[in-house]
Order: sequence, then structure tokens, then C-alpha cells
Amino acid sequence: YNTDWQDELYRNAAFQRHNLSFSGGNKDIKYFLSGGYQDNDGIVTNTNQKVINFRANIDGNVSERLHVGANMSYTQNKNREVREGRYDLSPMMSALLYLPFLPAKDDNGNPIQFGMASLASVYGIQNPENPLATVNQVKVARNGDRSTYNANASYKINDGLSFKANLGMQTYSEKYDFYLPTSLSNGNNPPYSTASLAAATAIAQNLKQIDQLAEFTLNYNKTFGKHKIDVLAGYSAQKTTSDLIRVSAKGFQNDNIGEITDKGADASFFALDNAAKSTNTLLSYFGRFNYNYAGKYFLTGSFRRDGSSRFGPLNKYGNFPSVAAGWSLSEEDFYNNFLGEQSIVKIRASWGLSGNNNIPNYRTQQEMNSPGGVVFGNTISTAIWPSSIQDGHLGWESTSQYNFGTDISLFRNRVSVIANYYLSYSYNLLFNQSISAISGTSSILTNLADSKIRNKGFDVQVDGRIIQKEDFTFGLSGNIAVNRNKVLNMGGASTILTNGAERSYLTHITQQGQPVGMFYGFKVLGRLTADNVGKVAPSASATNPAKIGDLYFQDTDGNGIVNDADKTVIGTPYPKFTYGFALNTSYKTIDLRASFNGSYGNQVLDGQDYYLYNFEGSGNQYAEVANRYRNEANPGSGLNYRASRAGTQSNSTRLSSFYIQDGSYFRCTNITLGYTFPKSLANTLKVNNVRVYASVDNAFTVTDYKGYNPEVDYSGGSNLTPGVDYGNYPLARAYNLGVKLTF
Repeated sequence: YNTDWQDELYRNAAFQRHNLSFSGGNKDIKYFLSGGYQDNDGIVTNTNQKVINFRANIDGNVSERLHVGANMSYTQNKNREVREGRYDLSPMMSALLYLPFLPAKDDNGNPIQFGMASLASVYGIQNPENPLATVNQVKVARNGDRSTYNANASYKINDGLSFKANLGMQTYSEKYDFYLPTSLSNGNNPPYSTASLAAATAIAQNLKQIDQLAEFTLNYNKTFGKHKIDVLAGYSAQKTTSDLIRVSAKGFQNDNIGEITDKGADASFFALDNAAKSTNTLLSYFGRFNYNYAGKYFLTGSFRRDGSSRFGPLNKYGNFPSVAAGWSLSEEDFYNNFLGEQSIVKIRASWGLSGNNNIPNYRTQQEMNSPGGVVFGNTISTAIWPSSIQDGHLGWESTSQYNFGTDISLFRNRVSVIANYYLSYSYNLLFNQSISAISGTSSILTNLADSKIRNKGFDVQVDGRIIQKEDFTFGLSGNIAVNRNKVLNMGGASTILTNGAERSYLTHITQQGQPVGMFYGFKVLGRLTADNVGKVAPSASATNPAKIGDLYFQDTDGNGIVNDADKTVIGTPYPKFTYGFALNTSYKTIDLRASFNGSYGNQVLDGQDYYLYNFEGSGNQYAEVANRYRNEANPGSGLNYRASRAGTQSNSTRLSSFYIQDGSYFRCTNITLGYTFPKSLANTLKVNNVRVYASVDNAFTVTDYKGYNPEVDYSGGSNLTPGVDYGNYPLARAYNLGVKLTF
């Protein structure tokens, strides 16, 4: 056999999307209705998403002074998913690891199970299950319903003064079902074995969230002579409630039902994993003042005071002012079209303070553990006890940001340039600070008093209507952005080491003087040869010392021994710059649009390399592993180390810069070619307009990264562990054909 497991797992998936909208009304009332349906098969076999959505808007003038409006929307998602991560969870990972000389299916087209796992104990290899069996037999279903309701009314009190009220609510309910069947192998044990029966698990989770908002504003605007003012004052109250319950079950003897109701009879087979209700509120007072003189000089000031229930009574409220100024230079008499006829030049600057309350609820109140047993004499009684120590002074994390920019329009508004420079400082950082375990807990959520993180950078956007003829147009736009991040002060916290993948490795470091979440490990200096053995610092490992053909590391502290103290920053997940550009052109009734983006200078920690690039032969490997070091006469490419089957880690399998890859890329995100029917033909079809189009999403990506997608986010957006790839769902290329009818 020569099985391509990726071809077996992935497929060309069908996708359909339909939208229908209506709009109409008169001068006093307007309405809009829309509905849509989407059915999207995933490129991984047996994955799918179905979406139904509906939206309705209505706005009307009750009188000359009173205007009212309302809108609602509903979205239903039905998802069939797969898990991500290690090979025993992610079918994408196991497809890369599965041995190609094993068959995927039997003569009847059914997945052949327990193929690689049956060899694991004999040959000391990994034991993934056939990924086709995994995607077809493991149930991961997530169904969600989201509804949004909003009503508003504005009343004109007198000339220039108006009052507006806005009431809104969003609800979300989700049902999650998971079932790991008895029919899959478990480790080195075959399907339906005692181990597989014991591992079979069902999970059922219900989540309900309600977000309510009430906002009231009073607005006054007035123009007198060359002066124009706009003043707003407001109050808002927001309440978010969440209700979650999660249960799990074991004890399954078969897969006839495949959900939690078929659990084993013993009470120990059923567990209440989580039952949590929470409420958080946000109360805000805010105001804004805008001043404009003669369309030349602009001044804006704002202030808001936010109070969050997530913080303690001593620091519940935070004050967040901002100020901005602008100057329309081209409106001055002395400008005299300095940059060309009808050119426009504006200069602006601003400063503002913003707050962050993104922490769990109730962290300033005493939390108690779930009920447990405590012994009194010869009796076990039910009791609860404090689970953590709280900081009553916990308060807002703040960010102070300065912005400077310019807006320029040239060549009769054919070319526009928007440029911005920013400098921000975040302080009073919210962090789980380690404390002595003698206190009864290992950490406390607090504000790091003197902590400070700096971000600075710039972005430039250029838009051009290069050619603007009656039958032919051509436009081009582009942007570039640069950001630099640095920890200036840890606020008394020690260096933060974090794990960004499922392995036990510490993958990231956050320390003073460096950006947040840099890659952490050993720095590779080269490969051991007969010439340098004994001349480089040896590893402290006594169980598996380095040999010729292995990697050797930098002795960072210079003590002659390489150990954990020599780990250092080995790479950055942050790009030197990101960029994008788009072009659009049309000739008579034909139009073409294309968009591109990219990133340069960032790196990726590919956690999959622990299995695919470990030179152990414990599963399928990258093709370049064949060009590894074998002996002095056959040294291979000079980049790849020797194969090792040792039971303990060698230098080569420790997390080092060897496993850091270049994550730079250039991607075509979309190409669309369209044709608009001539008006005469549209009229014949009894419609106002007909446009047909064909498009490609994610047409191509140019990158040196070995994985599926260099835009990685295995850690779910964590600031401390960016840039990790580990068994993630690939990015799909999509081909679309569509038609748009306007009646």
C-alpha cells in the first residue's frame, strides 16, 4: 500500500448559500427584511455547518418630533465538528502521523481500525486510530441559537436638542453533545476491548446567555456663524447572565444510542462536571463634546465613568477621558492647493484612556469549593471551604494611548492616504500572581501595581482610483502595519513561563525587556561532529547524552553544562510588519476584484513537529527526514540530526529553535470575476439588475511554513502563548458561483 492519508481524510466539499432581502417604504416609514440559508460541508470528512438567519428592520416618523425604530435578528447554527490537538484527539494530526503502508479501507469501503495501534507495542511507535474511523464515529455536535432585539426612540425637544433611548437584548443558547464510542481503539487496545469500553465517554452541555442593554442620551448641536458644537451626555446599564450545566457519563457497553442516556447503571458512571450561573453588570456615565470652527479646526473631548461588578467595592469604577484635535490644513488661505488642485490635507492628534475588565466573575468575592467530605470523629460530613484568596482592591487595567495621523487626498480625490502613528502604555495589569501555598492557594488575581507594557507602531493606507473612464475603471489600494510590543515593568511579578501546547513543555516566556509571549527553549548552535565532540558544552542529561549527529545547544550562562538554566528566547510570534492590497477593475459590464494580505518576520512553533519531525520513526515523518545524518560518510543535508530510538529525550527532541519555523506568508484571499447583464436584457427578465459572478477564496498562499496554515492560533487567542500550531483544522480554498437579482 501507499496510502495518502490526507487524501483519505480530506474532500472537495459542497457549499451553498442563499440570501433574499426586501426593502421599501415611504418618507415616513421604511422597512427591511432579509433571510438566508447556508449549508457548508467541511473539507474534513463528516464535518458540516448549517446556518439559517433572519433579520427585520423598521424605522418610522410618528410625528415631526418623534422617530422610532426597531430591529431583530435570529441565527441558528448546526455544526458537526472534530476535535483539535494531539493525534489521539485530532484526526488532522493522526492523518499526518499514520503510516502510509497501512490500508485505509477494506474491500467493502469501511475504515480498517486498529492498524497502526496493533503495531505500537511491538515496534514502539505511536498508536493513533484510523482518522476515517475517528471522524465517522466520534460525535461532536454543537447547535446554537442567537437572537438580537433592539428598539429605539428619539425625540426632538427643540431646535438642536434631542433625546434618544435605546433598549437591546441578545440571547444565545447552545447544546453541545460529545460521544467517544466503544468502537474505537484506545491506545494499544483494540475496539470493544475492556480499555475501549472504559474510555467511552458522553458529554452533554447546555449553555444559555442573556445580554441586556439600556442606553439613554441627550444630544445638543448648534451652529452659529463659523462655530459648530455638538454635545452629548449619556447613561447606560448592561447586564449579562450565563447559565451553564455540563454532565458526563461512562459505563457504555455498546454504541446503540450513542449519548448520555445510555450510560452504565452504576451511579459512579455519571458526573456533574460543571454547574455555573453568573451575572455581571456594567454601569456607565459618559459625555462627549465636539467643536468645529469654519471646517478648519476640530476639537473633541470625551469622558466616561464605568463601574463593573467584576471588581471590588474599592475600585469598582474607572474614569476614562480622551481628547482629540484636528486641523484641516488645506482650508487655510495660505495652502493655495500646495499639493495640487482640490487636494485635501488634515492633521490630527489624540490621547485617550481605556479600561479592561476581561476577567472571570466573582473574583473579588470569597469563593467556596464544591461540597466535599470532612471527617468528624468516625463520621464523614459534607462541608465547603474557601477555594482561593481574593483581592478586595482589584480594579481596572488601563491603557493610555497617543495617536498622531494625517489624511491626504490628491489628484482631485483620485488618491487618498491615511497614516497613523500610535504609542500606548498598559498598566495595572490584571494577573494571577503566584503566592506561597501555605496560604491555602497558589495564586491570587490582582493588579500588578507598577506593571507597564508598551505598544507602538504605525499603519498606512493608500487608496487610488487610477483610471476612471466611462467604460473602464481601475483602482488599487494597499496598507502596511507595524507594531512593536515590549514589557517595561513586570510590576513585581516573576518571569512568566507558559505552556502553549498539550505537551509538558514550557513554550513561552514573558519577561521584562522583551515582548509578551516569546518562544522559549534551547538555542541550537549546530550539529555534533567528530571535530567538535568534547569541545562544546555537554547536556546535563545523564540518561541520554548527546552523540555525533545530535544537535547541541548554547550554554547561555557559560558554566560549561547545558541544562534548563540555559533556556532562553528562541523566536518571536510577532511579524516585523503585516500588509495587504486589493485591486478592482471593470470594463463595461465585466468587473474583476482581487485581494491579498501577508505577514513578514513572524515565526511559528509547530507542535506537530514533536511527532512529524522527531527522527524516531514513531510514525510518518516529513519527507526531508530521509535526508538525515546517518554517519560521517553520509551526513545528509547538514540540517537534520541523526535518528534516535532512545526511551528518554535526547538533545534533538527537546524544545529548541530547531522546531521554530518561519511563519511569513503571502496570500490571495479572494478573486472575483463578475458580469452584469445589460439593462435591456434585465428588463426582459422582469428584474432591475442581474449580476453573475465566480470567485475563489484563499486562492493561494506562498510560504515556507511546513504546516497547513501559517496564521495559527491553537491557544485560542491567548496573549501569553501566541503562534502555536497543533493539529488545527486547515484553511479551505473555496470556489463559488453566484447570481444576484435586484427587483
